[in-house]
Amino acid sequence: MKASIWQSLFRGFWLAAALLLLSDAYDASLSRRDAAREPAFASAIALAAAATIQSPAPGQPRVGGTLKFGIVKDIGTPIPFVAYTSTSQYVKDNIYEPLVMFDQKGDIHPWLALSWAPNANSTEWTFKLRQGVKFHDGRELTASDVVWSAKHIMDPANGAAGQGQLTSNVRDAVALDKYTVKFIAPGPRGLLPEVLADTATLHIVPKESVAPGQQEMKGGAPPPGTGPFKFKAWIPGQEFEVARNDQYWGGAPYLDGVRFRVITETASRAAAIQSGDLDVTERLGPTFVRRIESGQLRGLQFVPIGAAGIKQLVLNTQSAPTSDPRVRKAIALSLDQGAILKEVTFGFGVPVLTWAPADTDWETAMGFKWKRNIEEAKRLLKEAGYSGKPITLGSTRGQDEPWAEVIVRQAAEAGIKFSIQNLAGAELIQKTIAGELHVSVYGGGGVGEPLVANVQYIACTKGKPGVSNVSKHCTSEIEKSVTQYMEVPERAKRLAIWKSVAQKLFVDDVGYYVIGWANDRNYVWRDKVKNWSRGPGQEYTHAKGGLWRAWLEP
Repeated sequence: MKASIWQSLFRGFWLAAALLLLSDAYDASLSRRDAAREPAFASAIALAAAATIQSPAPGQPRVGGTLKFGIVKDIGTPIPFVAYTSTSQYVKDNIYEPLVMFDQKGDIHPWLALSWAPNANSTEWTFKLRQGVKFHDGRELTASDVVWSAKHIMDPANGAAGQGQLTSNVRDAVALDKYTVKFIAPGPRGLLPEVLADTATLHIVPKESVAPGQQEMKGGAPPPGTGPFKFKAWIPGQEFEVARNDQYWGGAPYLDGVRFRVITETASRAAAIQSGDLDVTERLGPTFVRRIESGQLRGLQFVPIGAAGIKQLVLNTQSAPTSDPRVRKAIALSLDQGAILKEVTFGFGVPVLTWAPADTDWETAMGFKWKRNIEEAKRLLKEAGYSGKPITLGSTRGQDEPWAEVIVRQAAEAGIKFSIQNLAGAELIQKTIAGELHVSVYGGGGVGEPLVANVQYIACTKGKPGVSNVSKHCTSEIEKSVTQYMEVPERAKRLAIWKSVAQKLFVDDVGYYVIGWANDRNYVWRDKVKNWSRGPGQEYTHAKGGLWRAWLEP
């Protein structure tokens, strides 16, 4: 045997031994505070072992390979703060990170922040940052980056998706020292960590790395993040690619990278996952997964989405004719939630009134359900002076056509004429935000209490709707109620406030018409993909796993 081979084996033996000794010492001294650093240490061991042992045993992590992930929509823009769709958010979550993060169960974990604490009445929250975290360009994460990112998002002129959510809960952010940030709330905010754990609300980039109002990529790359993957390439409408961040503070991913391929048609994504052109894909329906369950399709795994999957109509409250609440109520009365869900989701969907899960008191406390009433819808339309002029109905191409078709058919029985605009996902969001559509077929959902998870949809500041308040519905009553909700520590009081807000928003004014939880979306992946799991909703990564902990078998 050549000397170089003996030397390699010798080095591998001592490296493994040293790692085992370090692991024993680490386990013996691990404290609750140190637990936040555990993923990085474990990942370092795994990667070092993988480098020494070229062919790991089955079931053990493998380093290498690019995972092909099928997505239904383009990301719209690589700029992190601008999330035109949930898909855009989940893709960019692999590059950009929040201070705290949810796991699969919706529990909060330290992330870029190691600890956080409120003052006596929760009007101020102090976050201690993890030291030594590097952006992809080598700069160290500091408190000034967090402050700048928060203030950039809070400025409505920048069009950030988290503007309404963050502004409702944060009045100011201050750097106390290099690694300490204080958030000053407009009042008591006992739920601020839950708000910040939603990556659509706040994620961090280097200060001044995005120009005021910038929503498009400049210079060939977006600003650097701190995440497990870094930007590699983007072909608008086709593909977004990320590469492994070898210097990731949590331990480098096993994958070389991920290639997110835009495939809008469900049938095409289904064919690609079967043929092996994709390794993972999102949003395949119940009929497809039944074939996996029955054994008709082999070599595939699936899991339903989590706390997401609401299907709703956004009604533009500022553009005639839907600016008239009678027209909005007539639209609601012309529709049959149960029949829509039965037709589109093959009976898997569950009708609800609000954004809350059907079996929780956030939903059952309402005591109201929509019942189709064509005659009352006609009466309201006549009273409102509706002339039969087409009402624009936006839907996402390749995803929402079945929803739009049944809505148009049902509403026509009451004399409502919809004109469908079948758009790409990012374009639908842009047009809805801009108020260019009367009605939009929209998604929804979220982790935790429904008002906290969806406050961006009703956020208003001094009577002006936030960026993501797509119905444009603002009343002083709701604005005051949302503030009170965030201030009270007692759940029972928050439930009572939610009930009054929901009555106004979903019943009296019909800013949103929720059809129900669709339960028709599933992730499907090939057997070669190991250790991948979704987040509490549809997220591609989470505090305990996801794409950054997945690997590919040969």
